[in-house]
Amino acid sequence: MSVSLEKIDMLMERANISYKEAKDALEMHNGDMVEALIYLESSNKTAPKVVPKHVRVQAKPHAHGQRTARPENDFFEDVKKFIAKMHKTSFVIRNKSKKVLDIPLTIAALIILFTVPVSFFLLILPYLFGYQISILDAEGKNMNFEKTFEFGQSKKEEEKQDQDRML
Repeated sequence: MSVSLEKIDMLMERANISYKEAKDALEMHNGDMVEALIYLESSNKTAPKVVPKHVRVQAKPHAHGQRTARPENDFFEDVKKFIAKMHKTSFVIRNKSKKVLDIPLTIAALIILFTVPVSFFLLILPYLFGYQISILDAEGKNMNFEKTFEFGQSKKEEEKQDQDRML
């Protein structure tokens, strides 16, 4: 029985197999796509689709007819990582003996953002009365900005840092 090229192409795409494997499976099952796919899966002949990490995906055209391309691992992932790191970091106001205020840096940033004129005055005020403002990392140490918010680290380095912080 001859099998149409469209069915072969469709099976090749769905099962991620070669032309010959798709043709043989369809001929074995008299052109039945479902049976051929079930056969390929049960005999472990289907291969998982491999998508490179930095594949560019085309977006819908803009009003001017231009297309834009965005990487799959994009800006939003970096923003999520940045916010998570900021939330583990503390904004602390203290005098010599105790902490007066200890909140996550994300909350402090939002308060400063929404109360800009007042917040500048409130950030200067503690210094006038002898208080100290500091930003502490998750371990309670003064923060090193260059190391804390860099995104070029590998997954292993990030996992090791997270494990070290938990200990």
